[in-house]
Amino acid sequence: MLRVVSTGNFDNSIHTSENTMVKLMLTSPDKLSSKLVRLWGQDSDKLPLTHMTLGQGESGVKKVNEVEYYLNVIGRMTFTDEIEYNQYGPSDKPGYGGAPFYLYAKTNRFTVQFGLIGPDGKTRARIMEAGQEIPGRGFRFTCQLKSTKSNSFVDPTMLDTGKTWVMTAPTVSESLSDGNKTNVMGPGKIHNQIAFNRYSKNIAGNLANKVTQIEFPTESGGTTNLWINEEMRQFDIQLRQMNEEFNWTSEYNRAVDGSVSMKDYRTGLPITEGAGAFEQVREQNHDTYGYRLTLDKIKTVISTVFDGTPDDGNMDIAMFAGDGMIDDFDMAIKSDLTSSGFTMAMGDKAISGEGGKLSYGAYFTQYRDIKGNTISVKPLALLNNGSIAEVQKKNGLIHPRTKKPMSSHSAIFLDMSTYEGENNVKMVQMTGQEEINAIYKGLSPVPASWGAMGGNNMIATKVDESSFEKKMSTGIAIMNTRNCFALDCEL
Repeated sequence: MLRVVSTGNFDNSIHTSENTMVKLMLTSPDKLSSKLVRLWGQDSDKLPLTHMTLGQGESGVKKVNEVEYYLNVIGRMTFTDEIEYNQYGPSDKPGYGGAPFYLYAKTNRFTVQFGLIGPDGKTRARIMEAGQEIPGRGFRFTCQLKSTKSNSFVDPTMLDTGKTWVMTAPTVSESLSDGNKTNVMGPGKIHNQIAFNRYSKNIAGNLANKVTQIEFPTESGGTTNLWINEEMRQFDIQLRQMNEEFNWTSEYNRAVDGSVSMKDYRTGLPITEGAGAFEQVREQNHDTYGYRLTLDKIKTVISTVFDGTPDDGNMDIAMFAGDGMIDDFDMAIKSDLTSSGFTMAMGDKAISGEGGKLSYGAYFTQYRDIKGNTISVKPLALLNNGSIAEVQKKNGLIHPRTKKPMSSHSAIFLDMSTYEGENNVKMVQMTGQEEINAIYKGLSPVPASWGAMGGNNMIATKVDESSFEKKMSTGIAIMNTRNCFALDCEL
């Protein structure tokens, strides 16, 4: 029996024309270009974290031998303590006329002979006796005001629970003084862990040799009509973009007792995920803003980021942000300039043109503090079009002013400095499992790009299929998060 390949069409028009030929399927539309039009743009510039780490070679990567890793850290020396208990009422006058008064601190950090400054930054006292632990009240210190005014006393509210006092230098008599003690602070540890990502590309039949009428670009700059080359390009882009987003957004999943509750159903082995860049930074410094971002909020963030840094003005912090945040950043600065009367000066920069044509558009993408340190705005595509952004769009989590997903109004300030010769932000990989590629070879022909691997990378199956397997270990380590910050819009 003959197989019907296609059926013919009948046309009863009086005159034949091009339309008749189209109807009879004797012609086909002209192809404007053999190139593939990418409606959503190219896929470059979407991997900033990968570029900052893996893209920097050995200086951007740290190899480890275990799943877990830690970093020895030590913070800034602190001399403050909080009030645990207040024995005075609203009408009392603690320390009046030079009399001793009692201060109940949470810890025994304060030291006899040392000075104290109260919450108002003006009240000064000296610790006269060492702290005594009082059950349920913390440590009681006997103190005396340093004021020479006979009617001076401590405002009782400054001794309320939760208020903070700070310890200052000790003072003693000219002779026969006794010694005191000096507090010491030990280092701590920050724990994190790497995750393992695996991707498979499965093919069957003769797909490896299928040719299309469309030309696809190759890495060498040429073109090819082989469909498998385009499939592998998409496969590579997908895994790199997914890993990029994973390293930004993943969350640490090991419990305090060291256990991992997520386990593979088949093997029962734990599936580890480490803290990504966002979680590491948010645990250190995080704040939110409302419908509009203000310059005061920006200044507060910048003050926190640069607090305690050297006065040399050499720090350059990158603000990775979504389009919504970048727009908010620009509007906050322009609104402040306008309210301060700089409308004319700003207009000169925003409006340009020649030959009778005007152009409007100039945007703030950098902020410099009084020390000369700079914060530079860098777009982060995943906040606009990543998985979180896409699910927010579908579920209506849209900012009412910009119509962008709420994730687009987020930013993460990363300190890209080098400390003691080491990059502050690094990719962490397990030695031997940095990136493993292998081919699961069946009866299906293997593409030339796969076959070049050869040797020990070939494994076998008798099924008429083949697959390309890629497994990698990945994690992000921010050595010093002190000068980093996360800012999110919350309505």
